[in-house]
Amino acid sequence: MNSFLFLRKGELILHSTHFVIYNPMANHGRPKQQWPDIKSQLDNANIKYRLRITRHPHHASSIVEYYLLSSFKNNELPESIIVAGGDGTIHEVLSGIKKAQKANSKIPNIPIAIIPTGSFNYFADGFHNKKENNIDIGTKIKRNEIVECNIGLFDENIKNQHGFFLNHSGIGLDANILSLKHYFNSKKSRLVSRFKYSLSIFPIIYYLSVFPVNIRTEKKDTISIKNVFMVTLLNDNFNDDNLKLIILKKKNFIQLCYLLLVILFKKHLKLKPNLEINAKKIHIDIPSLEYGHVDGENLGSRFYDINYSKTKYPFIK
Repeated sequence: MNSFLFLRKGELILHSTHFVIYNPMANHGRPKQQWPDIKSQLDNANIKYRLRITRHPHHASSIVEYYLLSSFKNNELPESIIVAGGDGTIHEVLSGIKKAQKANSKIPNIPIAIIPTGSFNYFADGFHNKKENNIDIGTKIKRNEIVECNIGLFDENIKNQHGFFLNHSGIGLDANILSLKHYFNSKKSRLVSRFKYSLSIFPIIYYLSVFPVNIRTEKKDTISIKNVFMVTLLNDNFNDDNLKLIILKKKNFIQLCYLLLVILFKKHLKLKPNLEINAKKIHIDIPSLEYGHVDGENLGSRFYDINYSKTKYPFIK
């Protein structure tokens, strides 16, 4: 492995040291038991790295942003960022990279290597197969096989908000339930909060409101649909430039209960949608206040004039 990598002639960009973000609280703290083995894999492969441990939600984002900005000034940008955590930690790391790039446009896309130790590892499972997930991280870093992987993008025009998502973005029922969960998780008494949260879910389903949606793609004219209760954008094929849009309309109580269980346990949806669209660019307009989320991160209640697309980011296979 070369000590330095030059992206442009005469300009030092990437250093031989790797940067490890380790989330010990992912998957209910189980990564604490996995870390000695991960450290052994890195050490046995003679990987030079700097370790930072996350302490609370969104900590990874601020750690990565600060580290990249400071290391750029010293010509010591890491050769890769190694993430030990789940989908949420990967999302935070990417968010920190994007914030650093916004502050300093000269910072390149640093390749990300994933050690899937979270409760939910949908992105790692989709990006790798199970056999590749079992390859130790030291071997992956030495092999240095970098793949440009598709991630979702959104541009919300009303609040001028821009971001990305690894797996999915939703508006409607799932976002309502996630918003409720974030609210109760912020309370001091977790036990009481969980009890109140469980009781509060059923009124959401019973009094579920529906809303109109206008959809436009690069291939079709505007499609207008009424009585929608959930809109979901899926990045379920990381090698495909197309996004999958799923629209669900209100039908019956049994269907809603099934959806509730899917959302609560974060399982894959196995329900035939009322409308499914595959396209590279999708525009959604919703003229009513609805809750939204990206990868489970609450966007709050808002009107929507939003564009979805995909972009590529380098990951180590």
